[in-house]
Amino acid sequence: MKGKLILLAGAAVGYVLGTRAGRQRYEELKGRADALWHDPKVQQKVTDAQEAVRARAPELQEKLTDAASRASDKVRSTMHRHNGDGDGSDIAEVSAHGRNGHYPQSG
Repeated sequence: MKGKLILLAGAAVGYVLGTRAGRQRYEELKGRADALWHDPKVQQKVTDAQEAVRARAPELQEKLTDAASRASDKVRSTMHRHNGDGDGSDIAEVSAHGRNGHYPQSG
């Protein structure tokens, strides 16, 4: 019984000291990260990156819109070739009945 009490007391002391040391180390790292973030050189790089993104945003938006439009046109074209009328109503049928017009087989 005495051995268990000593073990528990040692664990409690170790926990308290470890927690304090861990918290102290955390605060130290947090302080360093905060100092680095607020460094004028870092903030200048952040500002430069933001300006670069703002400058390229319209160009990238146009490219993405064009790519999405081409992809949509390709899907419509493929559906039209495979299904005849291409009105899009057959998409639900294809997903419900599988590619060959039959229900998918389980197992």
